[in-house]
Amino acid sequence: MELQHEESVQQDLLQQLKETQRKLEERNRQLELINQVGSMLTSELELDKVVQSVTDIATKISSAKFGALFYKKFNEKGEEFTLYALSGANREDFAHLPVIRHTPILEPTLTGERIIRSDDITKDPRYGQNRPHHGMPKGHLPVRSYMAIPVVTKSGSVIGGLFFGHPEPGVFSEKEEELVSNIARQAAVAIDNARLFEAKQQAEQRVRLVIESIPQMAWTSLPDGALDFFNKRWQEYTGQSVEESRGHGWQEVVHPDDLPKTLEAWQNSLNQQEVFKTEHRIRRGHDGVYHWHLSRAVPVQDEEGKLAWWVGTSTDIDDQIQAQKSLLEKNKELVKINEDLDNFVYIASHDLKAPVLNIAELVKELHSSAALETGDEQMLFSYLNKSIYKLNRTIQDLSDVARSQKGIEAPVERLTLQEILEEVQFGLKSVIAETEAVILTKLEKAPVIPFSRVNLKSVLFNLVSNSLKYRFPGRSPIIEVSSSVEPDYFVISVSDNGLGMDLEAQRSKLFQMFRRFHDHVPGSGVGLYIVNRIIKNQGGYIEVNSKVGEGTTFTLFIKRGPVALP
Repeated sequence: MELQHEESVQQDLLQQLKETQRKLEERNRQLELINQVGSMLTSELELDKVVQSVTDIATKISSAKFGALFYKKFNEKGEEFTLYALSGANREDFAHLPVIRHTPILEPTLTGERIIRSDDITKDPRYGQNRPHHGMPKGHLPVRSYMAIPVVTKSGSVIGGLFFGHPEPGVFSEKEEELVSNIARQAAVAIDNARLFEAKQQAEQRVRLVIESIPQMAWTSLPDGALDFFNKRWQEYTGQSVEESRGHGWQEVVHPDDLPKTLEAWQNSLNQQEVFKTEHRIRRGHDGVYHWHLSRAVPVQDEEGKLAWWVGTSTDIDDQIQAQKSLLEKNKELVKINEDLDNFVYIASHDLKAPVLNIAELVKELHSSAALETGDEQMLFSYLNKSIYKLNRTIQDLSDVARSQKGIEAPVERLTLQEILEEVQFGLKSVIAETEAVILTKLEKAPVIPFSRVNLKSVLFNLVSNSLKYRFPGRSPIIEVSSSVEPDYFVISVSDNGLGMDLEAQRSKLFQMFRRFHDHVPGSGVGLYIVNRIIKNQGGYIEVNSKVGEGTTFTLFIKRGPVALP
């Protein structure tokens, strides 16, 4: 009896040993599969492979007969869970089955609420309660042991569900549930990464399709600045293949003189993640000729706001550059011609002054010594005097224009505005008396201004004389001269109640030479031109406000700054 008992004990121990060894082997197998999952999930970014591998390994670990991963997608009807991967069965076995629905049994999984594990799902009180199938659809693989685990991202978004089945009851234990749950958590991260990678690839592909369709040379770059793609237009122009251009190969076709500034601008853009823009010459492949190009690239960020890549273009601007050079040359020629013309006008006006003065003196002498017997003779001398005056005035205007054009520096001094204005009024006293004009002053805010005496007198003389000349018929002229100070400018305003003008129609012509806006009184049309040139040469500007029939205001902004006074 003792021998039989001993043999029985040995058999039991041997059986326990075999069971322990089987469990150990099963555990090792599961650990090996889990290691496979970890290795695969950290290295694989292709979504189809990630999903299928997760489903296959989870099905083996759980000892399920078959497993499936349903993936959440969005279409025009809204949210939908679609069979993405299947293990242990043929996809054809599921092809005829309807789309998975939010039934009471499936709802907790599809919403990410909790895991469902059942030894026999057919005995669950929720089973068979939904139309039209009242249970599993016809043709569905037989399922009694059932386990469903949500696949949820770290942010809490449900991206799918892992479903496992077996025709026998009681197959899935708490241990399998824990193992597969860990896999599901890892899978959620991997699937999320794969989705982002896939979305990035699709975006890049779309951009590259666009890049291929545009007429400019176009390219893309990795975040570190290594160029990785070039469209056909680049290859056709430079003669470089994509492989030859990648990395830093593109630098071979940039003109050596332009390469340092190009690299500096590119590096600055990489450092700051700001738009890259530079003009440089790029060599044409078939003849070695360099053409000017405008190269521009913008940084592209991913959904998390991180730099993903750069998209750039290089546009041929050689025609524009050559046109600009030609324009600059022509402009230099025009400047030279203008300078020569100014010199001629200045010299001519200077040389004409003496002969005209001589003629005036001769006419004066002749008038005093001649015995003028008739009215016609008197009128003839009157015409001569008027003509000499006009000629002298024209020569003086030409001299003023030449001086303003050449920007001749006149000595700057501290000028009392009241004093300058009194000199102007003295020069115009006969016209002021004749028109009964009133000149008002408000100069207390800026009574003294550093400026050239001759220039400021010329400016005020022209503006005040214009106010008198273009007075409104039947209305005594009222002219107000005021001054003030702004942070960057001295301001002088000259306002009148004269004829005014239509600024909408005349503004663009206002300061042009020989432009006149009222023909009923004589004038040369150079006064406002000279005023504008004097103020602009000094770094200032003029604003004009005017209403027809009400009057005009000229506001002079005279640049403030350090002045060297004698």
